[in-house]
Amino acid sequence: MNTIDWATLDPAAPLDDLEPLRDLVAGARVVAVGEAAHHVREFYLFRHRMLRFLVERCGFTVYGLEAPYAEGRLIDAWVQGGAGTVEDAAARGVDHGMGDCQEMYDTLAWLREHNRAAERPVRFAGCLAGSTRGSLEEVVAYLREADPDALPMAERAHRLAGGGREVTTMKLITDHARLAPEVQDELTALISRLVVRMETMAGHQNRQGRAREHAEVLHHLRNAWYHDHSARDFNGRGLAVGSACIEAAGAATVMRLLENGERVVLAAHNTHIRKTAIDHDGDFGLFPQGYLLAQELGEEYVSIAATSVGGRTAAGRLAPEHPDGYVARDTVLPPLTADCVETAFGVGAALSVADLRGTDPGRYRRIRMLDHFMDLPVAEAYDAVACVPETRTVAGFEEEN
Repeated sequence: MNTIDWATLDPAAPLDDLEPLRDLVAGARVVAVGEAAHHVREFYLFRHRMLRFLVERCGFTVYGLEAPYAEGRLIDAWVQGGAGTVEDAAARGVDHGMGDCQEMYDTLAWLREHNRAAERPVRFAGCLAGSTRGSLEEVVAYLREADPDALPMAERAHRLAGGGREVTTMKLITDHARLAPEVQDELTALISRLVVRMETMAGHQNRQGRAREHAEVLHHLRNAWYHDHSARDFNGRGLAVGSACIEAAGAATVMRLLENGERVVLAAHNTHIRKTAIDHDGDFGLFPQGYLLAQELGEEYVSIAATSVGGRTAAGRLAPEHPDGYVARDTVLPPLTADCVETAFGVGAALSVADLRGTDPGRYRRIRMLDHFMDLPVAEAYDAVACVPETRTVAGFEEEN
């Protein structure tokens, strides 16, 4: 197994030690860079340095983050030179506090500085569905002028989805469980009717000069549709498994971003970017964003997981009564097991990237996930794994946030 060692994790350092990665990513339209857990300092630094390499030396043009699609446009406006502070843009555009750290501020500030002189500025995009509420806000604003007859349906759906509350996506899902079943069903029916309405009105809106705007708002509406079904799934009233609908929405967003010759750096959790399905006893399994992208793009999708030999991490659980809908804690990582991929790495380099192409799929059967291990054929799930000797959570991360 070929291993590429990095001299440093410093995002501002020269990039020559990353040049051996060029063979891995050369033909890719999407390179996914993962993390074993959110809120971990070394994973932010890994992604920042990879982003620089892929943009500056390989010509990538979009930075897609595990963040809500509608709200992510606030960050895109800022990195294109918009008003406000990086702290405000990150807080509003990235969910669950994942943007509220110096490491994220540094990444976004680099994007903004790069774009000042770039011939082709790098776009920022949220690559998860986001909230039903946020997506429906875009639909309501559009329909006021473009299709007033459909506006009452959209406004009703927006109210049922939570109205103008500024809460996390997970909180909206846990709040959805408190809605009466008949209210949940009404919301689902309204969104479905709006999807059909906007799809059938596409030709008319195109003739009105709204082709691009209509397509964008229809994407927001489909995200709302996916997220509504995801809430039903999480709350036991759907058919799919866990986050299957959110994964499908994320993959659809990435495919949309690839239009016009774009190349995308996708930063998301290792679970989302894996190329294999997640099987559960008694059901059809969960098809992650990476699985769907690999089916669409083949070898033009490259997935690089990120993990560590040891250290500390962030782990969380659902908590419906918490303002964010979940709680997270800083915790120590468990010892390595014989069949986990982390055993392939030493602790001498700042970071090492192992190219898994051609590796026996049965050799490594586990990889770190939060404060435990995820069982999967690692060499089938990822094209490469990046590993640091030790991790720690970002400054300011509290036991419950």
